[in-house]
Amino acid sequence: MRIFTSDAHLGHRARMEFVPGQMVPAIETPDRIDAVLRGLDRHGFAAPIEADPAAHEDLRLVHSEAFLAFLKSAWTEWEAAFGPELDGYGFVWPTRNAFGRIPEAIEGKIGHFCFDGVSGLTPGMWMASVGAAGAALAAARSVLAGEGHAFAACRPPGHHASADLMGGTSYLNNAALAAAWMANQGARVATVDIDAHHGNGTQSVFWARGDVLTTSLHIDPAHDYPYFTGYADERGEGAGAGLNLNAPLAVGSEGDAFLSSLSEVLSDVRRFSPDYLIVPLGVDGFVGDPVGKMSLSTKDFARIGDALADLGLPTVFTMEGGYSTEALETCVPMVLHPFRG
Repeated sequence: MRIFTSDAHLGHRARMEFVPGQMVPAIETPDRIDAVLRGLDRHGFAAPIEADPAAHEDLRLVHSEAFLAFLKSAWTEWEAAFGPELDGYGFVWPTRNAFGRIPEAIEGKIGHFCFDGVSGLTPGMWMASVGAAGAALAAARSVLAGEGHAFAACRPPGHHASADLMGGTSYLNNAALAAAWMANQGARVATVDIDAHHGNGTQSVFWARGDVLTTSLHIDPAHDYPYFTGYADERGEGAGAGLNLNAPLAVGSEGDAFLSSLSEVLSDVRRFSPDYLIVPLGVDGFVGDPVGKMSLSTKDFARIGDALADLGLPTVFTMEGGYSTEALETCVPMVLHPFRG
């Protein structure tokens, strides 16, 4: 198994984020990838390979030109308007207005292109995001070239970002970029998102496409982030009708419940008969995670890895959530272990 990463993530460190009722220190920090790589090294995985940043033409496979232009210039505009001492956040998050206007003021632009209060602008956000996307694309190219399974130690994460919206500390959708690039080469691709939160961005990107099956196991959005998507009746439309599958789980779900739902999801994957598998890998379902609402153990993550490996598909993993150092160091290697080769 090849491991890809980008040191550009070290330049992105948000200071604060909004949660219900208060502003708190941001939990999506560079320490997360340090913990992942420590764990992989301890378990004997190969040393990570530094990936090149994603090219603009690859980003356009998923994201709109206007959105990419916003992300690229957002910090410069924020710093000019408000100075460098504060992370960039909006203060109005409207439902998309009927006129489709994009304000000129950066705080208005943030409201247009961002759907929450945890995804701040920082000086290194753009380069970190392009680096993470580059790691995911390098992993996809490696797998498509027949070089075995691959893991992209992406940061920032990506599965909450859609074609023209950032959120959930996701700016570019790494997993969707990997899947779209593979599909663009003629491959049939399935995604199995095992993060504790719905992969709303990935669902949105492939909602009407017939060449990518998107699936997600997560806490019931009636009770957890992102609240407005991830329900079982969301099935896709047009060419993608029936090719989106959500498996919402009850708050506090333990390993047996998760593995039972995963078994059903994997049956749908087998029926789709993909050439390749993309796994947005979050370990925020770990019982000790500060924001997850599941109760999965380290052994449960080992069982998840075994179930995914039983598909027998060339697989790309992209790092998503997980905010417990213990889980990042121990659970990520447990999932990846059956794919080491």
